[in-house]
Amino acid sequence: MINQEFLFQTIFSFHISEKSNGCKGKNNILVLKVSKNSTKREIKLSVIKMFQLKVRKVNILNVKGKKKRKGKDIIIKKNWKKAYVFLQPNQNLDFLNN
Repeated sequence: MINQEFLFQTIFSFHISEKSNGCKGKNNILVLKVSKNSTKREIKLSVIKMFQLKVRKVNILNVKGKKKRKGKDIIIKKNWKKAYVFLQPNQNLDFLNN
């Protein structure tokens, strides 16, 4: 059995961008920021338990941190992992109505 602490360590937040909003509306996909060492199976189980949604499949993408220049210094942002969670056709995650 999965405990609540494990669920909150796997999924950090929703990734909000123009591309993720387009995926959500058109293809019924959630885009999430997840921990670096989480697997597809762990992400799938976490989404099922936390949001009570039926998941079709999960794709994972490792995002490399960008280099930013601030004056003379170069700042390197941290690497992170993004998960595309494909939902079943009749499933929807709408915060305003739920």
